[in-house]
Amino acid sequence: MKNWPKMNLAAGPVELTERTLRDQSRPVLYHYDPAFIELFEHTSALLQKVYQTRYDVIIMQGEAILGLEAAAACLISPGDKVLNLVSGVFGKWFELFIEKYGGEAVELAVPYNDAVDPEDVRAALKRTPGIKFLSVVHSETPSGTVNAVQAIGPIAREFGVLTIVDTVSGLGGEPLCPEEWGIDVAVAGPQKCLGGPPGLSLMAISPEAWKVMEGRKSPVRGSFLSILDWKNAWLEQQRFPYTPSVSDIYALESVLSQVLEEGVARYAARHAAIGRACRAGIKALGLSLWAAHEEIAGNAVTAVKIPEGLSDKQLRGHMRERYGVMISGGYGELAGQLFRLGHMGKAAHPTYLAAQLAILERTLADLGWPIELGTGVGAAMATLNDWDDSK
Repeated sequence: MKNWPKMNLAAGPVELTERTLRDQSRPVLYHYDPAFIELFEHTSALLQKVYQTRYDVIIMQGEAILGLEAAAACLISPGDKVLNLVSGVFGKWFELFIEKYGGEAVELAVPYNDAVDPEDVRAALKRTPGIKFLSVVHSETPSGTVNAVQAIGPIAREFGVLTIVDTVSGLGGEPLCPEEWGIDVAVAGPQKCLGGPPGLSLMAISPEAWKVMEGRKSPVRGSFLSILDWKNAWLEQQRFPYTPSVSDIYALESVLSQVLEEGVARYAARHAAIGRACRAGIKALGLSLWAAHEEIAGNAVTAVKIPEGLSDKQLRGHMRERYGVMISGGYGELAGQLFRLGHMGKAAHPTYLAAQLAILERTLADLGWPIELGTGVGAAMATLNDWDDSK
């Protein structure tokens, strides 16, 4: 058996706080026990506050990919045109769902180290009549980049187009406001910036999106993918379409409470500060960020080009086996081209960042990369002169 890592600083799932671990381990209740009904209702209200929305929120049982497929299954009808914005692996993969459920994908793509220009979205909507939906990834974790959803959503709204946003690693770590940003379905997961375990799909859904789901020729019902089943059962009757993941709800209630106690804006600002510091450390080491320009670099992870002369296996394997620090490599088409330093949830903090960069430095030195130990850590810490946990 492999030794467990001392620190999990990968791109998710992330380490949980001690409080979340305790809360998740509470005795399992019958899902129709009044105490659990009350807790589920409370958790939904907390989620609405973290999303900063008045829209209905739905908590589906299944890792966030289920929520993304459910959005496609419940919204897209055969023949519907979907403008799919592709700036990375997950954006491209959503086309599989579009096509699976009969949609016609109209792709607007950029290199996987870039972000989609909102004006290119406007141009695409102008030249392609009949587009009904727009799909976009907010935070492309495999690339460490973000798309300007706050500008893209209102453009889609101008054209009467409904938006489906994958904000799995965006919620908590990036600013988000579904109403103001023109988002109709926002899908997130607890296992990234929120700092929870995987296993749930979190969704905020606009009234317009509900109308489309209900108005389809064959609405999706009686299915594990049915968002409408959750609307009809939970929102309207306080019943469940099937047994919810009780312990996962405990953990979700815990992490949402922790986010709100810190404050949604401050929580996102903490992620942004650590992201900036991490990038400063990487640049000080003479390494290259994967993102084409720093303005599109995300707060969830810092993606870095593999140094010349080293391999992904050498670098990450050395960090993991010799020093017990687990980080992520490139994913999908990006495998072998980059590595990713995670700074989400509890790891969005100077202590974790200092340890991660220090071990990266030590690893580079061990592997013969020319480096002065302390350079990256020092540059990162220099950006955090205003940090104060006591405030």
